[in-house]
This record gives sequence, structure tokens and C-alpha cells, in this order.
Amino acid sequence: MSHASTEVGNIWFVSQRVLRTIVQTGVPTFIVFAAVLPQIIDALGLPVDNDVRLWLLAVAAGVTAVAGALARVMAVPAVNAWLVKIGLGSVPQSAVTK
Repeated sequence: MSHASTEVGNIWFVSQRVLRTIVQTGVPTFIVFAAVLPQIIDALGLPVDNDVRLWLLAVAAGVTAVAGALARVMAVPAVNAWLVKIGLGSVPQSAVTK
């Protein structure tokens, strides 16, 4: 009984993909946490001081960093091969060579 092996090619431009994810996540996250949330907090009648603003910026930076790290992990060949199997990889399942 022979088992067909599947081979998923390496992802091209891994660093570019990570940087794109950081920008795609960072821009809206920083807009929300630096501009929108302080206004909402202020509208609720709560004080918005420098400590609150720094905390919100730290959260935005954390969210952006986690998204970038996840993008990098997803570009690891073994992880990408698994993602292809469940339909979330860098290529469709039909593009995998047998």
C-alpha cells in the first residue's frame, strides 16, 4: 500500500507578508485605540489622561505584534502545509503536488 505524499511549496516573500500583516493590522488598530476609544471613554464621562492613552497605545502595539508573529508562524512550511489541508494555506488544496 503506497501513500501519496503531498508537497506544499515554500511561501515566497515571507518578510513582506509579515510586514503587510503588521501594516494591515497596525493602521486600523492604532486609529481605533489612539483616536476612537479615547473619544468614547471621554463621552462616557470617564477621565482620559496620559496613563489611559499610553495604555491604549500599548494595547494597539501588542495586538499589532501578535498579528505579525502569527503571520510569521503561518509562513513556516510545516504550518503552511497543515493550513493548506484545512483550506487556509497560501495555496488552494488543488494546487498541491502529489
